[in-house]
Amino acid sequence: MAKQKASSLSSDIRDTSILGVVTWIIYAVTATVTATVGPKGLVFSNDTFFSAYPAWTIAQLQTINIDTVTQFTSSGWAFILDGNLRSDRFPGAIFWAVPFYLIGGGDTFSIGPSAIAAATASAITIVFMHRAFLSLVNRKTALAAAVLLAFGTAMWSVSADSLWTHPTTLMGLAIGSWAMTRSHFAIAGLGYAVAILSRPHTAVVAAAVGIWESITRKSIRPALLVGATSLLGLIGLVAWNKINANSWDIFPGTYGGRFDAAISGGDGGQAKPNLWSADLAATFFSPLRGIFIYSPFLLALLPGVIKAWRVAPAWVRSSTVGAGLYLLVQLAGNVWIGATGFFGYRLTLEPLLLVTPLLALAWQEWTSQITIARRAFGTLAAVSLWWFAVASITRSPDLNGLSQELPWTQWQVPLAIQAQQPGVWLAATAFVAAVGYLVWPPMTGPPVVAAKPEGKTKKGKKN
Repeated sequence: MAKQKASSLSSDIRDTSILGVVTWIIYAVTATVTATVGPKGLVFSNDTFFSAYPAWTIAQLQTINIDTVTQFTSSGWAFILDGNLRSDRFPGAIFWAVPFYLIGGGDTFSIGPSAIAAATASAITIVFMHRAFLSLVNRKTALAAAVLLAFGTAMWSVSADSLWTHPTTLMGLAIGSWAMTRSHFAIAGLGYAVAILSRPHTAVVAAAVGIWESITRKSIRPALLVGATSLLGLIGLVAWNKINANSWDIFPGTYGGRFDAAISGGDGGQAKPNLWSADLAATFFSPLRGIFIYSPFLLALLPGVIKAWRVAPAWVRSSTVGAGLYLLVQLAGNVWIGATGFFGYRLTLEPLLLVTPLLALAWQEWTSQITIARRAFGTLAAVSLWWFAVASITRSPDLNGLSQELPWTQWQVPLAIQAQQPGVWLAATAFVAAVGYLVWPPMTGPPVVAAKPEGKTKKGKKN
C-alpha cells in the first residue's frame, strides 16, 4: 500500500512538472513579445502597457516616473504628480515584471519581458490549480481540467499573452486554492494578498474563504490566519498608492470613480436594475465577450454542479461563493466589456478560475457518466481548444474591427480565423488532436476517486 501511494504521488508530481514546463513553453512562444504595428503606428493596450512601462523604468532607470512614455503614446492610464508622469496600474503586475526587465530589459523599452512575465505567472497558475484538482478528482481528470483551463479559455489569449492585471491575480488565487486543500491558511492568505495587490476587489474572495472555513470547522483560526496574511496585500497596496500617487485611497487615478459608479443610479452609474441584467446576460452569452460563447464546454458541466456541490469540500464551496461575490463587485464598478484588442473574455477570468474546482467535480460526478453529456463536452472542448489556439497568435489590430456598442451581433472567432493562413488552422487541429490523445479524461465508467466534503468522520474527527 505504501509503495502504491508513493508511485501515485510520483506520477502526480511528474504530471504537474511536465504540465508546467509545456504550458510555459507554449505560453511564451505565443505571447505578444513584440509591439504590434497598426495603421497608426505602434499598438499597445493601455492596461498592459502602463503596467509594463513602470516595471521597465524601475528596473532600468531606478524610478517610478514614466515621463518618457510620451514617445509611445500621448494618453493612457496615468496621472501627473509633482510634474512627473506616473502609472495608475496596480502594483502586483508591475513589481512581478521588474525581475524580468532586470534580466531581459535594455536601454530602450520593449514589451517582451512583460509578456514573458505574464506567461510565467499564468503557467504557475496552471501548476497550482493542477495540484488543487488532484485533491478532488482522479489523476486523468485533474490533468484534463488543468489543460482545458490553460488552453480552452482566455487564460491563453489574455492572461498568458500580455501583462494585464490578471496573470498575477490568477496566480495568487491559484496559490490560495492549493493552500486551502492542505489547510495551510496563512499561505492561502499570502496567495490572496498577491491577488489583492493586482486586483484589490479579490479581497472579497479571501473574506469568503476564511469565514466559510471557520464556520465549517467551528473555529476562528482559518478566518484569522487567512485574514491576517491577506491583509498584507491591502497594506502593501495602500502603501504603494501613497508613494506613487500621494494618496491613501485604494483606488486612485482613473480608478477613482469606480466606487461612486457602483452605488449610483444616475448618469454613469452602474447601480441600475436594467443595466445589471444586461451586463450579466452579456457577460455570459454575448458573442463579443460571453464566456459560454468562447468556452462552450462549460455549459456541459453546469447540470452536474448540484451533485458536485453536495460532495465538495468547504474550500471549493467558499471559492465558488467568492467567485460570485467578486463578479458582482466587478460588474458594479465597471462595464462588462473589458476593453478591446484581445480575444475572448477578460473580466470573468477570476470567477472562472475560482469555480473550476467545482466544475471538475461536476465532470466527475455527472458529465462523465452521461453518454450524451460526455459527447457534447468533448465536441465543445475541442472547438474551444481549436479557436483559442488560432487566436493565441492573432494580434490586436486583427481583433479591433469590432465595436463594443454591438455586443450581440459581432463575434471575434471569424476575425481570428480570417487573420491566419490554412497552415495555422491545420496546426491548431493537430494541437487539439494531441490534447485529446494525451490528456483526455476517461469517457466511461464511474469516477475513480470520490471527493468528500469536509466535516466529521465516523470517529468524530474532522477531515
